[in-house]
Amino acid sequence: MNFVAECKECQRLAAEYEAATMEWFRAQGQLRVAQFSHEQESSDRLRDELSAISGRRDQLREATGKHELERHAEVAIPEAAAASGVR
Repeated sequence: MNFVAECKECQRLAAEYEAATMEWFRAQGQLRVAQFSHEQESSDRLRDELSAISGRRDQLREATGKHELERHAEVAIPEAAAASGVR
């Protein structure tokens, strides 16, 4: 994901993605504890939570990609070309 520091939408999307990622790590840690403790109900609830968080992260990645193409194509295209070796 590209990030244009001066862009408020880039900042918002990056902050939301970071927050969702931190939530995912928190829930993942709690799931490991619940599984170790054989707490089936907690494990099931946490798996559902992780699935929802993963979906939100996927949506944010898609929104970021769409935003980059719509607003920052001049930045995204040269970087994508450089990454693929095209000049």
